[in-house]
Amino acid sequence: MLASERRQAGQYSRSRMRAASFVTTVGATIAARDGREMVIVHEPPTGATLRTRGRFYLVCEIDPPSRRANEIAAEATEMVRHEYYYDLSAGIEVALRRALRKANRLAAQLVREERGRIRLHLACAVIVNNEVHAARVGRTHVFLVRHARLFLPGEEPDEIADFVHRTTTRQAASLGAEIDLLPLVWRQAIDAGDTIVLAASDVVDTLGAEALRNAAITLHPRAAAEHVRARAVAEGAAGSTAAVFIEISGSAGAAARLAGEPEVPAEAPAELVVAETIRSRLDVVWRHRPRLGRMLAAVTAPLVRAFRAATLVALELMPRRATVLPRRPESARRRSARVQRVISLLAVLLFVVTLGLGAAVVRDYQANQVVHDYRLAIVDVENDLAATRSFATRRDMDRAWDRLGSAADRLAAASRSPAAEEGTVAKLRAEIAALEDKLNDVIVDLAKAAPGAAPTELAQTVNGLYAADPPSGRLWRIFGDPVTTGVVLQRGRAGVGTPVSVAAQGEALLTLDDARKVWRAQGNEVAALALPKPETWKSATRVGTFRDNVYVLDPLAGQLWRYEPNFRGVLDGPVAALPTALPAEMLRSMAVDGDVWLLTSGGEVQRYRRQGVQPTLTRLPFTLTLIGAPIRPTHIQAIEAQRSIWLLDAPGRTLAQVTRDGREIARFRVSARLAEASAFFVSEGQRIAYTIHGSKVAATDITR
Repeated sequence: MLASERRQAGQYSRSRMRAASFVTTVGATIAARDGREMVIVHEPPTGATLRTRGRFYLVCEIDPPSRRANEIAAEATEMVRHEYYYDLSAGIEVALRRALRKANRLAAQLVREERGRIRLHLACAVIVNNEVHAARVGRTHVFLVRHARLFLPGEEPDEIADFVHRTTTRQAASLGAEIDLLPLVWRQAIDAGDTIVLAASDVVDTLGAEALRNAAITLHPRAAAEHVRARAVAEGAAGSTAAVFIEISGSAGAAARLAGEPEVPAEAPAELVVAETIRSRLDVVWRHRPRLGRMLAAVTAPLVRAFRAATLVALELMPRRATVLPRRPESARRRSARVQRVISLLAVLLFVVTLGLGAAVVRDYQANQVVHDYRLAIVDVENDLAATRSFATRRDMDRAWDRLGSAADRLAAASRSPAAEEGTVAKLRAEIAALEDKLNDVIVDLAKAAPGAAPTELAQTVNGLYAADPPSGRLWRIFGDPVTTGVVLQRGRAGVGTPVSVAAQGEALLTLDDARKVWRAQGNEVAALALPKPETWKSATRVGTFRDNVYVLDPLAGQLWRYEPNFRGVLDGPVAALPTALPAEMLRSMAVDGDVWLLTSGGEVQRYRRQGVQPTLTRLPFTLTLIGAPIRPTHIQAIEAQRSIWLLDAPGRTLAQVTRDGREIARFRVSARLAEASAFFVSEGQRIAYTIHGSKVAATDITR
């Protein structure tokens, strides 16, 4: 190979890559809060130990805090640190696992003496050269922040999982809960810019993992730890607020000591050898360049002379410019004024350009700030919604409502931003509405199927719950799990008018419409009942049934009309059931369970019973004996299959259970955050009270 070829090949030789070296910046909440946590940050004082065993970080939660619990936690955590550095017979992973197992056995013995009242949750991390080894026992969390994303340790070494799609499982409920514990030790290569976060479970539950990620990205580790602790205390975290932020950065000084030996130069590729050979042949031709230049100049000399002479002749033939007379010399004063004007003009132009650039910069900054503020507001709203779901799962309704209200306020402020995205805002509003319904125990919103729906009466059979809805002109069936809605009767179909009232007759339904017709629906069959002389009624607001009798409430006439079948099974009537008609518009509601229960507009409950073969009813004495504050019933329910009478005070948001002689048994509260109830139905078998609030159907547990 030629010397030039060897030089060319030497340029493509490779050298061994230098091993990376890192330094750490640590921020930790060292100051304990009422003895609820313990934090250890240890860096070996000697270089040999630092290179072989690395830096050690540990966070321990104590639940509940006490003097004895602090002593046990201090002894267990110190054993983990000591045993890890003392055991030099194995690698990092084995030594850390052995240390955790010894500490677990010690904690199990000490916790057993306290009868299991103490729970310790522990997370630790070891950074050795360019790798991190981490393990956790209990609820304490370990996170890796890389490229502004939040990751969790995976199931295998060098495996990381996104926090949203986490699949890792805990090996024990707490340190010492199991005698034989085999903790998982996760290993991962680290890069400059990574951040390891050890955080207590209450910090993650209260602030959310995104808050830790934002703090790790935007703040110095020490400032991030203090910021997280202050926010957790302000947000009302009940447990530990411990957090350790470990930021990894490159170390240029240590890299030179780890440089490897250069590799032996490799042979140059064949293509380069061929190219170098061609280039050497061309150099031989290029050496004769001066002689070729002189020959070309001798050949082209006559042509150059002819072209030059022609150019001179053409210039002589061109017209000459007029003679320029001498100008009057300017004075120094005029020259100075002209220069001053030019300078002033340039200054004005510079000022205008500066103003334009400044305005553009300010507008760009303001636009970016608006977008940044909007995105932060959306993140806060999402965090509040996540906290609301968490509190709702734990049935902490006060804190759930507080978080949901905060989310609604922040979303309202974010929606007014010029950078607001309508799709995102609409989606978050739908989530807030869904969470409000969940907290209010709403099972279905009929307005989603028929806008303007507002049922006024409920009834139940074995096939489901039925609601008469005059505004939408439908009789709804509500059934199934998950809850499903269907239409039984609809205005304008098969001659049916607007459903006003509904009552259950076994497995069938009786529905009263605004055309003073009563329809009987069972299965897929709908037929009109032949009620004679409906023109006798002045009004009709409620329909009831007992056995085969049909009752129609007529508030305008102050009367209750009864239809009963004759010996041929044909309904005959109407018969005025009340011995004396009540004043107009005094009757509000009714219920029939063998006795007839009437509810007046003043909240009085009247009880009637038929004696013998008398066509009219006899009023029986009935007095409410309440055990709490007085109520004013607006709705009543009495069913033959149920033992109690149920009264609803809609304005007072109260549902009362009374015996048939008027003694109150129990009282329940109806949701105060929904609209005033317009109807209700109590299922004693299911122990659920269904109430109608506008278009929403809510289910209240009445288990005492």
